[in-house]
Amino acid sequence: MELSILVYVLLIIAIARMLGEAVSRINEPPILGELLAGILIGPFVLGAVIPWLDGMYTSAFISDLADLGIMFFMLYVGMEFSSQNMFSHLRQGIALATVGVVVPFCFGLAVAHAFGLNGTTMVFAALAVAVTALPVTIRILKDLGVLHTKTGGVIVSASLLTDLGLLFAMGIILGGDDRYSGLEEAALVAFGFALFFALTFLVGQYVVPRVYKLLARMQTGEAAFAVAVTIAIAFAVLAEQMGLPSFIGAFVAGMLLRETGKGLRTWTRVEGILSGITLGFLAPIFFVLIGFSVDFGDIWGSIGILAALTGVALFGKVLGSYLPVRLSGVGKNESLAIGTMMMGKGAMELVFAQLAYETGVIERDLFSVLVLMAFISTMLAPMFFRHYYNKAVMAGEIDSVERPKHTPNDPVLER
Repeated sequence: MELSILVYVLLIIAIARMLGEAVSRINEPPILGELLAGILIGPFVLGAVIPWLDGMYTSAFISDLADLGIMFFMLYVGMEFSSQNMFSHLRQGIALATVGVVVPFCFGLAVAHAFGLNGTTMVFAALAVAVTALPVTIRILKDLGVLHTKTGGVIVSASLLTDLGLLFAMGIILGGDDRYSGLEEAALVAFGFALFFALTFLVGQYVVPRVYKLLARMQTGEAAFAVAVTIAIAFAVLAEQMGLPSFIGAFVAGMLLRETGKGLRTWTRVEGILSGITLGFLAPIFFVLIGFSVDFGDIWGSIGILAALTGVALFGKVLGSYLPVRLSGVGKNESLAIGTMMMGKGAMELVFAQLAYETGVIERDLFSVLVLMAFISTMLAPMFFRHYYNKAVMAGEIDSVERPKHTPNDPVLER
């Protein structure tokens, strides 16, 4: 391995952790610092004046580390997140996911058409504003200390359903195989999704109990950790083969492993190892690489569509998410907290946008617009969520048992 690659990795980790710590001191989630680090040391800011950094932006090794980062991160949050908490709010999550996609999608169609987009490009732009990024959303909820609350359960349930539905739609748009009609393409994608979750159910019923017995025999946390990572990689590979992103498979594996390993004496050690590797090393690389994608040069000629799409991405998502939870009896402030968290984009939209750009569905200028829109929404989501969640707690809309641990600097939310 070249020395320069090691220096690049050191630079990414050092700046990401430094800015993550800095923003946490003003009661914002560390992910914002990591995204900001990506912009600052990215190709369009620091890279524009230091040509030596060009190798960092094209390094396959760093890109592979980022891919590992999102997989390990989703494994980690899956192991921390209770599937019972998610499924207990499934009905509310379905309503939130449905209305929360339809409303911004319709607004997005109108804006895309007004700016002269048509056909597949118009549909793609509308879908992009309806996305909620599951990995980023979970990271923010964890940073804010509300992942295990009822509110967190509703948001994660709706985010997962939203992403699965949009993955289905994107799979059809980006399929790009002329041998199949739209209906045949939809059937193939649906079959892959159904097969993955059917296999997941079978694994949960028949394989997980044997995994528990295997883990119970482990004498060290390191050995149990190796088993956990092996299962996560297997699920990630299976998910990709079925047409889903690998991180969905890792997330499902994490939830299954949580139910399997909970209570075992080695499990605390497993969680400690995974936390250090993920939050201290791999995950920051992934979020920094998101920041690398923000190209301000392509934005100046597209300010109008950037403002319009960002506006409907924020307002439409909040409105579409607020309405179903408010009508279900949730308080006004908690409904606004849920709605503002659902407006965050990030990883999912960037994956979609990159694939659409590579396949010619969108041009470079629209790609840059969508990337910056994702960054803006991801920056704003935790700020507004914190504000309305605090108000909901103070107003008594959220039970006192759901109040996270607090610090002297923040009387409600844990940093």
